[in-house]
Amino acid sequence: MPNIKEKIIERVRAIIIDSNKILLINRIKTDDSYWVIPGGKVEQGESHEEAIKRECLEELGIEVVVGKLFLKRINDKIGLEGQHEFFYLCNMVGGKLGTGQGPEFQLMTHYVGEYKIHWIDMKDLTQLNLKPHEVRDKIILEYPAN
Repeated sequence: MPNIKEKIIERVRAIIIDSNKILLINRIKTDDSYWVIPGGKVEQGESHEEAIKRECLEELGIEVVVGKLFLKRINDKIGLEGQHEFFYLCNMVGGKLGTGQGPEFQLMTHYVGEYKIHWIDMKDLTQLNLKPHEVRDKIILEYPAN
């Protein structure tokens, strides 16, 4: 029987920075609170650009232009080990922030806790539990707060 290699799961994230603020999602669970960069899984047949645009519309209610790749990493979070994550710089160009209708915002899905969208001052980034820390640290290094 031939060895069938599993397809690597890819996730894309949109780093949206405007006027010294970064757009983040606060994930609040019963036993934890942390921050993440918007995005999600690349679906079969989708390009990274298509996936980011879809995820931003679903999660945030906004349209984006996808820019350059900022960072690629292999996930080490328990349960997501080995997934490839791609962080792209993006610009918001339309839509209305907070009108996302993705499954995260629907009742009776597997998503637990709250998803709260916030513009965060870049100067406050060092104080946040933004996951993954590797990405937070690179953003702080490359976009120092004024």
